[in-house]
Amino acid sequence: MLAIRRVGLVGLGLALVLSTALALPQNTVHVDADAAPGGDGSAAAPFQTIQSAVDAATTLAGDTVLVAPGVYVGRVSVPFGRALTVRSSHGPLATVICASVGADTARFASGSLEGFTVLKESGGGPDARVVSCDTGAWVRRCIVLGAPMLDGIAFDGGSAEHCLVSECRYATRFFGYPSGTVSNSILWNNSHPTVVDSNSPGSPSFRYCVVDHVLGSGPSTNLDVAPLVRSFTSRDFHLRSTSPCIDAGDPSAPLDPDGSRADIGPLPFDASWMPFAVYCTAQVNSLGCTPAIGAEGNASASAAVPFEITCSNTLNNRTGLLFYGYGPRATAYQGGFLCVASPLRRTALLDSGGSSTGTDCSGVFAFDFNAHLQGGVDPLLEPGVEVFAQFWSRDPGASFPTHRSDALRFAVLP
Repeated sequence: MLAIRRVGLVGLGLALVLSTALALPQNTVHVDADAAPGGDGSAAAPFQTIQSAVDAATTLAGDTVLVAPGVYVGRVSVPFGRALTVRSSHGPLATVICASVGADTARFASGSLEGFTVLKESGGGPDARVVSCDTGAWVRRCIVLGAPMLDGIAFDGGSAEHCLVSECRYATRFFGYPSGTVSNSILWNNSHPTVVDSNSPGSPSFRYCVVDHVLGSGPSTNLDVAPLVRSFTSRDFHLRSTSPCIDAGDPSAPLDPDGSRADIGPLPFDASWMPFAVYCTAQVNSLGCTPAIGAEGNASASAAVPFEITCSNTLNNRTGLLFYGYGPRATAYQGGFLCVASPLRRTALLDSGGSSTGTDCSGVFAFDFNAHLQGGVDPLLEPGVEVFAQFWSRDPGASFPTHRSDALRFAVLP
């Protein structure tokens, strides 16, 4: 069985476990999109869908539905009185709920939704939203992404903390009374501004949030400044080192994994995070040039922008391709190094271009990995998976008539 390396939100599982450490003993119902059909919710035989776990007669009020990494297609609805905690095991970078039909992707009349990316990128109407959160329900550590005709989180007395809402019509909508609370969250890059005005009667409570509009006496704990995540366009919501969200959360909230004050948003600042990194050793070609792999953007299962992986300083007018796998290696092979562990996935042949005549090192290979990823060619390419890639190309003048670049490691984002 192929071992898949996954990345997730470091420390999220611990933080969520600690948040319920004092609760009474409860059952844990397991869900895994890759499980065999007919599971019973045990760790050995998980349910395949979140909704089947919610609806099971053996799932009792107060239970925890623990969801393995993967993409879960279909609406999730927890009715009033069930009070279930639906929690991902690896956080929002590795676990996605998406739906294209229905009024919302997730509706919680009770209980809590914790540690997911929640998507609804089509549909619309006056009451269309991505997440619905009713009285007593919670949304925690979630990334909520919608469309210009969809609201992000609609509250009817519910609350949210440590979330990010983007690409929606309104980040939040409030109905009923009490209005609910939003804390430690980023509400940014939506079609309409999020107005925080504590002078308005019945106004919802926003505390320690980054929002794009503060009116009236607006709580001084909220910030109306750019959150400085890495990229809204490519959906990389990690905080930059200069982000005003760092150490700006509620001082009474649990500490971040590094022991510092809580950050605003779903992803605590991680100084070690890089969207991609170069590793291994490139093979010098027959002209003495060293091919160099590089990239621009981020690998994303949903972003509408490219993740272009390139190989420069290579022979002109030669064929080549990008191959990838799910583990690293550094094995001497045909005069160079094989930097990707088997089994290998090969992509389509490319032409290096460059000078139209003669032979030089003006060639460049370029491959849009997001087009490949989103095309559904490889079902293992899911959010949270770590990928290792390398270029191969022809080199007729070498002792071995091919050569390989150095390699790139990167994680697939939602």
